[in-house]
Amino acid sequence: LYGAFVFAQMVRHRGDFIEDLTSSAEHDKHASEGGRVTTNVLLLFVGLAGIVLLTEQVAGSIENGLEFLHITQADAIVGFFVAALVLMPEAVSAVRAALNNELQRGLNVALGSACATIGLTIPAIGAASLLTGRSLTLGLGPGDTVLLILALAISIVSFGTGRTTMLTGLVHLVVFVAYLFLIFVP
Repeated sequence: LYGAFVFAQMVRHRGDFIEDLTSSAEHDKHASEGGRVTTNVLLLFVGLAGIVLLTEQVAGSIENGLEFLHITQADAIVGFFVAALVLMPEAVSAVRAALNNELQRGLNVALGSACATIGLTIPAIGAASLLTGRSLTLGLGPGDTVLLILALAISIVSFGTGRTTMLTGLVHLVVFVAYLFLIFVP
């Protein structure tokens, strides 16, 4: 999935993902800083390590709290909070870009982070579970399956037509809120 997204972004539908940089002062600032790739890659790995360590600490604390409260779907709630923590930097960047009227950049960051999470994280966790001998269950219940199919259908309407309206955005938000509600109140 992630490979298909990168192919579409870089080759097949490149024009859909190119943003207008002619009026961007931010582009001029970054264009003059060209030779810092090594530093940026190093900082990326430091940031990722920090997020992973923070996630492990937070997940353990949330799990203990949910066990204390006798919550039945503790795994789903912990998974939600871990995913929210991991996706927080990209979400903040996407919202900031949208607020700065850089909608294409916001969409690129949001779609890229979602595809990277699904296309890279799940296979990495699967490989780690095979190496450690621990079982991994990625199954969906009937309610989650319906919400997933509904979200995919809405996404086809949103992204397939090339036009997104406030109504389709609100429908996405309603499906997301329904998902959150069903996590906490099964």
